[in-house]
Amino acid sequence: MRQNVGLAVPLAALTLLTASGCSAGDTHPCTLMDAPAGIRVKVSPELANRVADATLTACWDDTCRKRTLQMGSRWEQPATPGNPVMTTESATATASPAARTPQTPVWPGFAAVRDLPGKPIHVTLVFKNQRGATVLDRQISITPQPTYPNGRNCSPGGPQARLTVTGEGSLIPR
Repeated sequence: MRQNVGLAVPLAALTLLTASGCSAGDTHPCTLMDAPAGIRVKVSPELANRVADATLTACWDDTCRKRTLQMGSRWEQPATPGNPVMTTESATATASPAARTPQTPVWPGFAAVRDLPGKPIHVTLVFKNQRGATVLDRQISITPQPTYPNGRNCSPGGPQARLTVTGEGSLIPR
């Protein structure tokens, strides 16, 4: 009787590990890291330079969510021998903030939409310039896809969709 009890404990532990999606040889544990539901927008530099205000509206069924996209700026350090990011040489000096050159404005490009479904949605992007004139008013239908911040063997994060806006104003799902 004691011999059977000795086997039952390891078998129960193995069953528990298998049921939770892990195995004794699993080297990729699932964490609690999540990815927010939303839409990523990448805007071409030519168009981004002319935009002062941008809104994104996502609609599905009888629901619409309007979000403001914020534009930031990217600072690029010059390629110098002391800049290990730009060269393979050792770091001997660091670039000062004054040595940075402002580059093209970039869009952080993410509109969080908490209840974004994993089915086709209708997206409208409206960009305005400094004077409030419309620079872009385009629509596209896209289908958000699940994200896997911990890998495909783990539970998905929030669904996301990605758009690219070309210099000519075309919307391209990516």
